[in-house]
Amino acid sequence: MKISLAGNPNVGKSVIFSKLTGVGVISSNYPGTTVEYREGRASFVGMTIDVMDLPGSYSLAGNTEDERVSTDMLYDQRPDVVIDVVDATRLERNLVLLFELIESGYSVVAALNMHDLATKTGLSIDVHKLEAILRIPVVPTVAVKDEGVDELLHAAIRLRPRSTFQVRYDSHIEQMLSGLVSMLRQEDWRIPLRSVALRLLTGDDRIMEEAGEQVTTEAERLSEQFEEQHGESVIVHIGRDRSGEAGRIAREVVTQARPAKHRTVSDLTIRPLTGIPILILVLAATFLVLVFVGGAIERVLVGAYQDLARGFFYDLEAGTTSAYLSGAYEGVYISIEAMLAIVIPYILVFYIMLSLLEDTGYLVRVVSLLDGIMHRIGLHGRAIIPIVVGYGCNVPAILATRAMGSKRERLILATLITISVPCSAQTAIIVGTVGNHAGAEWALLLFGIMLALLLVLGLVLHRVMKFEPTGLLLEIPDLRMPTLRQTAGKTYIRVKEFLTIAFPLLLMGSIALEILMAEGMLQRLVDPAEPFMVGVLGLPAITVIALIFGILRKEMALQMLMVLFGTSSLALVLSDAQMFTFAIVMAIFMPCLAAIAVLIREFGVKNAGAITAASVAIAIAFGAVSNIILR
Repeated sequence: MKISLAGNPNVGKSVIFSKLTGVGVISSNYPGTTVEYREGRASFVGMTIDVMDLPGSYSLAGNTEDERVSTDMLYDQRPDVVIDVVDATRLERNLVLLFELIESGYSVVAALNMHDLATKTGLSIDVHKLEAILRIPVVPTVAVKDEGVDELLHAAIRLRPRSTFQVRYDSHIEQMLSGLVSMLRQEDWRIPLRSVALRLLTGDDRIMEEAGEQVTTEAERLSEQFEEQHGESVIVHIGRDRSGEAGRIAREVVTQARPAKHRTVSDLTIRPLTGIPILILVLAATFLVLVFVGGAIERVLVGAYQDLARGFFYDLEAGTTSAYLSGAYEGVYISIEAMLAIVIPYILVFYIMLSLLEDTGYLVRVVSLLDGIMHRIGLHGRAIIPIVVGYGCNVPAILATRAMGSKRERLILATLITISVPCSAQTAIIVGTVGNHAGAEWALLLFGIMLALLLVLGLVLHRVMKFEPTGLLLEIPDLRMPTLRQTAGKTYIRVKEFLTIAFPLLLMGSIALEILMAEGMLQRLVDPAEPFMVGVLGLPAITVIALIFGILRKEMALQMLMVLFGTSSLALVLSDAQMFTFAIVMAIFMPCLAAIAVLIREFGVKNAGAITAASVAIAIAFGAVSNIILR
């Protein structure tokens, strides 16, 4: 049996998917896209059920690539049941997608998720009446507490006739639908003819291709005729009719059991007057936790490691006469120390903070809050999500730009992320050098410089690449308390992926470096770079090695710096000014190889090369200015 999970973004769909499938989940990109979906398997009352988690969508119209992928997957896979996860606190808005799924002929079960939050806010939903209107099973669920999930599966496996519910459209639209249906044959289509006719009127590319020239021409003629007579697109009118039907049903089944509170903390986070100060406090708290908690963890871990392991590795090195073996031992020792000094203290803490901001629903509120500001640099509020993701890793952030409405928006956003958004590895470099040794105020200054660079660069790109940014449609969930299991699971996946990629590269790189240093071969790179590194940037010539390794993986720049100097206490070998200059260069310096590869795939060699060249030029300029001012 095949079940697909559909639903708007931020309705708890992924939580239900995790409850159903547990471990053994496969994440894949839909062919020809970078849109990701997940597949898993559930065992229930002796049945094996294949479960597919579709990308979050507001409709099946295909306005974004996520929606297009969801529509295509439903059409191609033809699941036995579609579970539409609905936010009980925003029933009216969520019903529109449910209407489209029913119209498309799928056997649908509605999961009325976040039912507890609806009750807490004073909403009472007549579930039986909603079932009677829609003629489908409706199951109240609280996914984070595992409530209603078994009942949901029971409802899904009890196959029943498809719903006969229909949205009644404008009489003129109904006439056009009847005319198109009469030109079609059901045996040629996987979905009901009424749904085919609706998609023909709204210009669905896939349906238009399969329908044939005669029907397509008639659909286009009818759409043009409707726009001439009504002064608006048939697409807009169909959307309004669906929204009106959703509102009518919501008024019938939802009652306000008690008056809602007029002012809540949730409201304060999206009002500019209070939201901006709250955002500043949240960012400041995140920064302080990263600096002080991360620094304390680093000191404990590195101190314990040195006490326990230094003698062991010293004995290994003393027991061999081979420069290669001695270099390998030293490389292993420094690699482990560098990982303990970077990954657990800073990257792990950052990912925990990011997960908490996501799971509370606060990030979505930041999107709404900053929408006006983002429009000034040619984007809209949704750009905040890729930017925040970029503070974790630039690679998924660049892929996340696909949520933007146009290629120009995507290119501007990808450029800003690559050049002015330090990833977790670059953040670790900033905090691990400047923050940990020169002081938190210097690290804060550096982050302020990066923010100013983002805004100025965004304004310049917006002027050079003129266009109108697309509008923003966004569901803002209520603030909620994240669960420990949810936050820990998300953090574990992110850190595990980071470690499995970074540590082998660091280990091999460290061993290779130690061997090259023992053989004196690194001087061939260091000597030619000395005039530039010392004269322009004011850094020791040997730091050019760290810059080169930073191209492979950003976190390796700081780790290689520790390897090159033979200590994790960089204050012993670099001044505060040198650490600040090194950190600002690495924060802007060219993207890592993985990010470059994604830029090439998404935007082509020419655009990727331009972004890379710009990042190098800006990094050198900022480094030179920093050296001049601070020396």
